[in-house]
Amino acid sequence: MDATNPPNWQTEHALHPLKKIEIIVKGKRETFVQDLLEESGVSGYTIHRNVAGRGESGFHEGNLLFNDEASLVMFFAVSDESKIQSIIDGLTPLFENSSGVMFVSDTQVVRLKKFVEETD
Repeated sequence: MDATNPPNWQTEHALHPLKKIEIIVKGKRETFVQDLLEESGVSGYTIHRNVAGRGESGFHEGNLLFNDEASLVMFFAVSDESKIQSIIDGLTPLFENSSGVMFVSDTQVVRLKKFVEETD
């Protein structure tokens, strides 16, 4: 490859703006969050189990042998703003009474139809 004349990396794919939500809760709340995501109408989500990290209440180990309820679980989903807002609304009471965090950010996706139904 010639460094003075790089190849044309242009693509035919457009980027589409959406919102991304990341949620970290204790494992005993996994079913609650999973049900909320299903009810919100997002097209899908990803779960990372045995998340490790340090927060307000100290360090949390990732892989707690035989104790899935105390380990941390991270969810993330991408969708339009209204669906993400419904998830935020559903999680707010949970976070008033138990530990956990959520982050919402702007993101962009290539294949919009994977995240938003055509009727939306």
